[in-house]
Amino acid sequence: MNAIHALKPIALDRAHGGAAPAGAIDFSASINPLGPPAEAIEEYHRAVSSLACYPAPYADALGGRLADWIGAGTENILVGNGSTQLIHLMARVMRWRHPVVVTPTFSEISNALILAETPPQAIELSRERDFALHIDDVTRSLETGADAILLGRPNSPTGAMVSFDEATAIAIECARFGAHCVFDEAFIDFADDPRSMAALIPRLPNVIVLRSMTKIFAIPGLRLGFAVAAVALIARLRAALEPWSVNAVAECVGIACVGVADEFSMRTRKLIARERGHLSAGLAQNPRLRIFPSAANFLMLAAHDNGTDSFGAFMLRRAIAVRDLRSLPGCARGLYRAGIRNRADNERLIAAACEYHGEMRE
Repeated sequence: MNAIHALKPIALDRAHGGAAPAGAIDFSASINPLGPPAEAIEEYHRAVSSLACYPAPYADALGGRLADWIGAGTENILVGNGSTQLIHLMARVMRWRHPVVVTPTFSEISNALILAETPPQAIELSRERDFALHIDDVTRSLETGADAILLGRPNSPTGAMVSFDEATAIAIECARFGAHCVFDEAFIDFADDPRSMAALIPRLPNVIVLRSMTKIFAIPGLRLGFAVAAVALIARLRAALEPWSVNAVAECVGIACVGVADEFSMRTRKLIARERGHLSAGLAQNPRLRIFPSAANFLMLAAHDNGTDSFGAFMLRRAIAVRDLRSLPGCARGLYRAGIRNRADNERLIAAACEYHGEMRE
């Protein structure tokens, strides 16, 4: 078996990155180290003049630009106040009977399903196999009644990514059983192969794709995300979405980001590929740390947290904050995520991590 195929309930988890103490370098959040595009900053200052005006009830102007960018129809896209809002919206609207989430992954996927009173089961992947998902695990879940499979691509926090061809096979398998296949692609723009599964929607209407503008354009304070799905499904979601979910400033900044998206994303991917390799090799100098393969702008690592200390506390004493994953469903004590930052910050993380003396334990 390529995974621990244990379908079991998933608990609520409200721990997230991006809450580093003052003065610490924040590796707990996974945001583009380039920061926002210059065009986005300029548009932000210009758009402030619109504060006294209501935004459009739905961010259709931004939706149209996004459709052009990713090659989708405008009626296939719904823009929201971050992809997290759309995850919760989807859970409320779809009301799946037996959703299955591939874990570990972004906890708000399971949280949304639990709060919608459709608690999910888990395909819990194994660290011994670098958290890789195999189509056989999906098939077994579908055979036992799953009507939706939800997975990250690339996945957070593991960094693992099913290839375009593998993801296509999974989506086809879901269609064979009449189940939806939901891809959380919040980090797809950082991957070496950034092709989105949204390309499948014209022939596989069971596919739903969730995208984030927060990560690639480094605008978490504005909250922008979008869903891509079949026209009828987007219409259902739109009918249940609160009006004015996207504020006027955010929509203007989002349009500016899309205007430079191709060049900015390409420059980002080159930086991330270079720094990901550098950071991974540097952290691997400490034999007490295990670094997992990643296709995203972060690395997952395993360290032995003994009874008197932990890797996270050790790093925090050195003014470095990493994401402790112990409470995340599918994870355990000793697992951490570190976002990829600029070279100077990455060097500080490497230097501090190489001083950690915990004993490795699988």
